[in-house]
Amino acid sequence: MKKQKNEELNFLYIDGKQDNKKENTKLKKKNVNKSKKKKEGTDNFSLSPEKNEFNFDNEIVIGVTIPNENKKKHITNKNNKSTKKKNNKATSNLQKRSINEKKETTKEKNSNKQTVKKNSKKGRIVKGIIKWTILCLALVASFIYFMMSPLFNLAQIQVSNNEKISTDTIISLSNLTIGENIYKTSISKIKNNIKQNAYVESVEVKRKLPNKIQVSVKERKTTYNLEYGNSFVYINNQGYILEISQDKLEVPIIEGYTTNGENIIVGNRLNDEDLERLGTILKIMKSADAHEISNLITKINISDKQNYTIVLEGEKKTVYLGDASNLSERMPYLKAILTEERGVEGEIFINGDLNKTNAYFRRKE
Repeated sequence: MKKQKNEELNFLYIDGKQDNKKENTKLKKKNVNKSKKKKEGTDNFSLSPEKNEFNFDNEIVIGVTIPNENKKKHITNKNNKSTKKKNNKATSNLQKRSINEKKETTKEKNSNKQTVKKNSKKGRIVKGIIKWTILCLALVASFIYFMMSPLFNLAQIQVSNNEKISTDTIISLSNLTIGENIYKTSISKIKNNIKQNAYVESVEVKRKLPNKIQVSVKERKTTYNLEYGNSFVYINNQGYILEISQDKLEVPIIEGYTTNGENIIVGNRLNDEDLERLGTILKIMKSADAHEISNLITKINISDKQNYTIVLEGEKKTVYLGDASNLSERMPYLKAILTEERGVEGEIFINGDLNKTNAYFRRKE
């Protein structure tokens, strides 16, 4: 576009030059005269002295500025720089992509290597586990075979700490047989078999290698009787029914209990209400023992828990204790009255509030 403009301007200029030769000659004469007077020319157009041509690079024609070659070069340089920048960016992007692709490939290779290593480790671990399990099973089998050898056949059963239960009864309860392997029956099973007897509170069983078993028992002791028809029910301090017998033991008889006859079975316990009142009986007996009169008590009636009654048959006396509270204050009165009224049949009343009323004895008429 710029070249076309320059050519058009040259054409106009030359054509005007041919049409107006006469005027140009006159102008030349005037310009020569003026050039002599003035150093600088005032013409709008400058011609080169050698070729008499118009310089489009340095002059302005009819107010139009002709661009300079330096400016062209500057613009081209800018365009080249922009293209170079674009090319550099594209190349840098390609390089980054290639680097990322290389990283991804390396990561994939590393992950594949790691998976292979993990699989190999897992395989080794599995093989090791299989080997050790086989070895352990072999050891266990050999140990069992050794334990079942005749060396460990039972030759003796030792029983200790038994008083009420005979040794033969404990051995028969254990279901142990002389000549059998001592590992044939478990320790827990032997204990459970022996504890079937209500008198056995606890039991310990030990194997004494190579061919002995020791059994140590802790027995329950009868502390009270219950009258049950024409028989007597033996119970201990925890309310366990130990035995039902026709024989009366020299222990206090509990009267007024509420446990049903259907539940009066060896090995069972009294019902909750009777167990609660049995706890009060234990407190009464403990306080009486502290004052050395527990051996005189033959019967305890628990039918009314607001007024426990004890019978001293040897002293021919009945004692009313009330709710059995403040026994440490009541028992000294009881002991004092027993000493004063020895051998006299009657009733002792220590069931009131001793801070307001005194204990007293009433003879039987």
